[in-house]
Amino acid sequence: MMNVQAISSAVRWQPSFDRPVLKLERDERWSDFREVLSLLRFDGYAAEMNGNSFFRRRRLKAGQSALSMGQPFDGLYVVRLGALKTAVTHVDGAEHVLAFPMKGDLLGFDGVCKNRYLSEVVALTDCDLIRIPSAEMFSPGRGCNDIERMAYWAISREIVQEQTAYALSHSAKAEARVARFLRIQSERFAAMGYSPTCFTLPMTRRDIGNHLNVTLETVSRAFSALDQLGIIAVERREIRILSPDALRKFEN
Repeated sequence: MMNVQAISSAVRWQPSFDRPVLKLERDERWSDFREVLSLLRFDGYAAEMNGNSFFRRRRLKAGQSALSMGQPFDGLYVVRLGALKTAVTHVDGAEHVLAFPMKGDLLGFDGVCKNRYLSEVVALTDCDLIRIPSAEMFSPGRGCNDIERMAYWAISREIVQEQTAYALSHSAKAEARVARFLRIQSERFAAMGYSPTCFTLPMTRRDIGNHLNVTLETVSRAFSALDQLGIIAVERREIRILSPDALRKFEN
């Protein structure tokens, strides 16, 4: 779970990196439709708010798989707490990191077209997920309801974010990709209600490099350069952004 403490009238996000026994934990906790809308930061129209709709939560420990490639599609998942890594493994065994979902992000939408999930989703920290069963959205004969509209809206948002990530990984300057990645992470933490200038990255530098299509050495070199320029301060995975404007200029 997240350990949250106040820093300069904001909140700093600090993940747990303990490696537990890989045993899936389930409980009987539920979330209602209003909480799901709030987590997704849904800004569309929901007529009835589906006050009687409740969704089961699923708990994961750091290192556990939330979804596996080829696993039958059973619904969409909303991240309630924690951070994860989405990746695909190619036939030669090489892994490519697609995204780092966090609170409020949607998982599993790649499973809709072939009725099987096409990527691996692994918890980087202890996580709490909310499952929206496929029957709530895609059962034959169902009319379009608020849950379905919300799902389409959230899927569209995730596609836009993936397009942004793709553009990020193909920027001309490798070091600029790292700066832009940190700026985007800052904006994501701010959207979740945490400090945009002081946070701990849940992913490794190797995973960042894989995601950005640069080497581990490039990520470390970019971090060092940004630190030496006084734009950020780095302590292992802890990042303090000292000059947001300078960080943005470094992207160019």
